[in-house]
Amino acid sequence: MRKLIFAAILLVAAPGPIAARAGEQPILVQSAMPMAGEGFDRNKAVAIGAGILVGAAAGSAISLQGAVIIGAVAGGLIGAWWYGDSSEFATLEPRKK
Repeated sequence: MRKLIFAAILLVAAPGPIAARAGEQPILVQSAMPMAGEGFDRNKAVAIGAGILVGAAAGSAISLQGAVIIGAVAGGLIGAWWYGDSSEFATLEPRKK
């Protein structure tokens, strides 16, 4: 009986992958993200990496659990902020008097 049920399942399921095909060609959509070669600044990556290392070193001096990770994240954020140019940030308009 088991062999009969197994054979029936195979007969029903086997034509599925054979008959399956794409109905139409996929459409490529232009992504908003820059390509890997475009917009990558090595100096900024070095600044962030150095911030991570310095922050992790400073966090290891503190005897709290997770201080190294918190120090590394904070160092990376500070490195990104330090190297970042002001054009990335929106300027606020002065208040009208």
